[in-house]
Amino acid sequence: MLRLTILLATIATALIGVGWLLHLNPESVTVRLSATREWTGPLPLVLLSAFLAGAAVTFVASLVRASRTAVSGWRAERLARRQRRQQVRKEQGQSFAWLGEIEKARTSLAKALRDGPDDLAAFLMFARTYLDASDFRGARTVLEEGLDRRGPDPKLLLFLAEAQRGSGDDAAAIETLERARRADPASPRVLTALRDTYTALGRWRDAGRVQEALLLVARDAATRAESERALVGMRYQSALDIADPAARIAELRAVLRAHADFEPAAVSLGDALLAADQPRQAERVWRRAVLRGARGGALERLERLLAGGPRARRLDVFTRRLLRRRPDDGTARLFRARQLIRAGQLDEAGAELARTGPPWNGLAGYHGLVAELHVRRGAQEDAVRAFRHALAASASGVFRCQVCGAEAEEWRGYCEGCRSWDSYRSSYEAAGASARAATDATPAGL
Repeated sequence: MLRLTILLATIATALIGVGWLLHLNPESVTVRLSATREWTGPLPLVLLSAFLAGAAVTFVASLVRASRTAVSGWRAERLARRQRRQQVRKEQGQSFAWLGEIEKARTSLAKALRDGPDDLAAFLMFARTYLDASDFRGARTVLEEGLDRRGPDPKLLLFLAEAQRGSGDDAAAIETLERARRADPASPRVLTALRDTYTALGRWRDAGRVQEALLLVARDAATRAESERALVGMRYQSALDIADPAARIAELRAVLRAHADFEPAAVSLGDALLAADQPRQAERVWRRAVLRGARGGALERLERLLAGGPRARRLDVFTRRLLRRRPDDGTARLFRARQLIRAGQLDEAGAELARTGPPWNGLAGYHGLVAELHVRRGAQEDAVRAFRHALAASASGVFRCQVCGAEAEEWRGYCEGCRSWDSYRSSYEAAGASARAATDATPAGL
């Protein structure tokens, strides 16, 4: 009411003012509206008309501005409602996927994509429902649609590569991962997936190239050390793939010079030298590897090379000297005991086994040697008891991977099961999973 009163009072005052101006200024003025049109009227009326025209323009501008604000608010509210609905549908889709209701999950996620056609999370969740069901064709369809809408997004490309590998199209997976790498060159996830794909295909040189890039983006010291170790393994695998014997030997020597403690390079270098009819060079390489630390792979190769005939004495001298140099090395002692048993020197073998302390006297290899010694001596009951201890130590193979527990009769420099290098240990080595604490039970009659 107060506002209306003020408005009426303002209008009345304005009218009085205009009337007073008309009384004081009765003469007329001419206003040109265009080159050919003009208007003649009293000055106060002209001024009032100009004022009213300005007020009308201001009102129209305010009305347009208010309309735009109202339309923007309506659009924002509609977008917010759509986003809330989309979020609810994504959450429902995720919940259905967790519960294993795949069709309901896909229906919810499809609706979420209708609300947000370029929503990355919805595309990824939608594709995951197909990947988890091993429906790689359906996953590829969803992901290719996402790439059409969003462009070469690295996450979509990662999922697409997974679908391509699942359907057996490894070449396409590598091409996709290389695209993802170009889109995000420093992404550890992209580089890791690309490296693993090259590794699975046995393309070790390419895998090493990607591993070098991973090394550049490694942040913490532990990750960097692991990446460096993996790079050594890939260089080693690349060397094994070289067809030319001389070039393979040269590359293995280079790996061994750079990483003297990497046993696979030493063992494989010896193998390559032996294949090239250089047994003395192979023996020298394996001896040096053993002297750096008695390990099953190199010791096994030395034993195989020198066992039997006139060369057996070199093996006997070497293992005796090795034990004088490292009397607490249980691995070397067990290898020497096996050598003595096979040579028929049973008392000396028993003495070596008696001097074997923990944790080596809890290993399967130790109990197996004790059992073999008793069999040679004809002590069948003691042999059965020792075999039971060997079984309790749980190792049916001669070598075991420290990472995944895979067993093998032959030493291996690389475990294909867990993709680790230098992880196979002899049943005579007290390291990691191969080691067993010494038991209270002691085989009788050594």
